[in-house]
Amino acid sequence: MQVNEIPSIGTTLTYGEAILAYNRFERSMLEKRCGAGLLPAVGLYDLLWQFESLAQKFGIEGKGAFSRLKREIRTFSSERTALANGVNGKRFYLMQDSQALRRHDETHIFQVGFDGDALVGELDEALALLADEAGGGDEYGDVYSPGWPDWGSTNREGDPFPKWLGVGLPVLTVCLGISLIVHAIFQGGLYCKWFF
Repeated sequence: MQVNEIPSIGTTLTYGEAILAYNRFERSMLEKRCGAGLLPAVGLYDLLWQFESLAQKFGIEGKGAFSRLKREIRTFSSERTALANGVNGKRFYLMQDSQALRRHDETHIFQVGFDGDALVGELDEALALLADEAGGGDEYGDVYSPGWPDWGSTNREGDPFPKWLGVGLPVLTVCLGISLIVHAIFQGGLYCKWFF
């Protein structure tokens, strides 16, 4: 994707030019990830949801690329909403009158406050991270895969649960066994006392 598809921060455009630039930028972002065929059916929040679900699937949602991508997408969406509404919602009220809306869009100035380069960079980084994680397994990797320990362990680095489970269950079993032996000896002693 070309990073010059959205003007840089601080550029002043008319509302009409800014709306076209923001629409082109969002379209190019979605084309990069979803393909041109799905463009009428998806939006930027669909892209964000898809990234979040894939990151959770691979256990990498805590990595920095995804939180930064989420922040950049929300910033872009917020600014685009502000652009659609206009100052104090003025543009929103002109939606009923197309002539007045066109005059407003041609005469009023909007200042770009969004960094398109940052969003493109975060999208590329998140895509690369997902490609690295997805390349290590197949779609049935959680059911059966001969190479599962090789790529499955990378998703669980730093997770103390299996180590705790490996130590905790044998200790619990030993304690239960000891208590059963003590109970059996105590019961045997009581029975011997009553019957002999």
